[in-house]
Order: sequence, then structure tokens, then C-alpha cells
Amino acid sequence: MKIYIKKDEGESGPFSKEELRDKTYSGEVDRSAMARQEDSSEWKRLDVLLRQAESPGKASPSVNVPLEQLFDPKEKKALFWLHIAAIPVWLFLLALTVVTFGGLLVAMGIVWLFMAFGEAWFAAYLKTNAVRVTEKQLPELYQAVETSCRKLEMASPDVYVIQHNVWNAFAAKIFRRKVIVLFSGAIDSILLKGDMQQLTWVVGHELGHHWAGHFKLSQKLAKMGGFWLIWLDLWHSRRRELTCDRVGLFCSSSLHSSQLAMANMTVGAQLASKMDAEAAASQWLLHRNEFFVRYRTFYSSYPHLLARMDHLNLAGEEFGIRR
Repeated sequence: MKIYIKKDEGESGPFSKEELRDKTYSGEVDRSAMARQEDSSEWKRLDVLLRQAESPGKASPSVNVPLEQLFDPKEKKALFWLHIAAIPVWLFLLALTVVTFGGLLVAMGIVWLFMAFGEAWFAAYLKTNAVRVTEKQLPELYQAVETSCRKLEMASPDVYVIQHNVWNAFAAKIFRRKVIVLFSGAIDSILLKGDMQQLTWVVGHELGHHWAGHFKLSQKLAKMGGFWLIWLDLWHSRRRELTCDRVGLFCSSSLHSSQLAMANMTVGAQLASKMDAEAAASQWLLHRNEFFVRYRTFYSSYPHLLARMDHLNLAGEEFGIRR
């Protein structure tokens, strides 16, 4: 499909989808520019036409999966044992509070004040150095967030984009406000050769932390009390990330796009589309039982990248998402 771009009193083109992707990435063409297909006289926003070109004639298929099924099968089991591990710690702290006539509560109050100051400091940094995603500010990304939130039946968090040349994003809760921060390194890398559907997987992954209740007080207390059993705490952290991968897959409704986003994180933008996801998952299965692989897994708070590729395939089968 060839596309013309409206320019001053005339038009320029025609351009292929790939050419326009490069031009929008470089800033030569704005994604909000008016454009039309070669065989049509109807002018639309360029970003709309590009989305139609990525999925010609049809929208992403709906995925009929009960939301409860999005949890990694072992996350709740890990959280249960983390709660059990936390009980003796909190009983000890309760006894210590009684013995010190509430002195421990004063100390904890001071720690809380320092933490609150840190949250306020970070919130001020975000408000003045990052761009908040709204209906008019980065509308494509806003639409990806809103669509994903509707699927997850949750309220939309505050989403920010900040310049940081690291492939990363994170979710946080600041003074009870749900926040997602996307680093430009991840966004740029995906959009260099990919599309918004791949970026939706990243958005869905971070939304997953809020949807799954990873910032609830009960989980915080479990992690604070169960930290002494480090292997259990790390196991729970890994299962939480796998839950979020599953949520990202659900939001993107595409196993292929989810795999491409993961491949982008693994080998970079230039090679992601050429990477064989099945072979990468097989590589994990080949080495997962080796001693040092297992040893390193026990001390990792995140699942290994190739393990996540394998889990995406399993989740795709479970959800009925095979493309």
C-alpha cells in the first residue's frame, strides 16, 4: 500500500509503509499529518492509516479468557508461602513494640516519613521532566493504554514517558496514585522496526503489576516480613513478572507481537524480526536443568529472557492465541 502525505497546498509521495515509518521515527514526517492511500481520495491521520496497514481489514482478535486466568499458575502459591514466612517476623516485631512501649512504632514512623519524602521528590521529578500521556499528548500510546485498561476492567493509571536510553519500563504507586513510566530506550527500540501492537505488550506488562495487586499493602507486608527467606521472595518476584507477561499477551491479543517485543529486548531492534522465537524457547529448554543455570535462577528476581519466551508460548496455547 502506498500513501500520500498532505504538504502545504499539495501532497508528497507516494511512500511505502516502511518509508513512512522511517520518516516518522526521524521526525521528518509527523504521525498526525493528514494522509491518504494511493487509491483513495479520503484524507485521514497518518497514524490511523499506518495502523490499518499493520492489520489490514480486521482488528486484533478478541481473547475470551477469564481475567483470573491471567495470573501465573504459581504466583498465588508463592505469595501464600511468603505470607507464612512473614508471620514469625511480624509476631517478633509486635512483641518488640510491646517491650519498647511503642518505641518501634516511632522508629517505623520516621522511616515512613523518609519514604514519603522520597515519593514526593520522585513525583516532582516526573511532573517536570517526563511527558504525561493523554488523549492529546502521544495519542497512539494513550489509546494503547486505554484499550488495555478496558480489557483488564481497571482504571487507567498515570502514564509517563521519559528520556532514558535503557530498555526498561516500570510501574509504581506514588501516594496511592498508580503510575507507569516508560523509558524512551524501550519505546524507540520497538518503534524503530516494530509497531504499536508490540508496544502494547510492554504497556500491558506494566499494567499487570497494578491489575494483579502487586502494590497492595498485604503484598508489601508479606515481602517485608518474608525477606529473610530470600529464595522464596525471589521465587515470588519471578512469578509476578510471568503474570505480567501473560497480561501483556492478553492486552496485545497477539503471540507474534508479544514475541517480537520480547525479541527486541533480547537481541535489539535490528534483529528482533529475524529471531526465531521457537528456537529461543528450545534453547532455554536445552539448558534449564544445568547446575549453574538453576543456581543463577534461584538468585534472580526476574525470569531469564529465554525462559520468558517459553512461558509466552505456553500462555499463548492456554489462552488460544496462536498467532
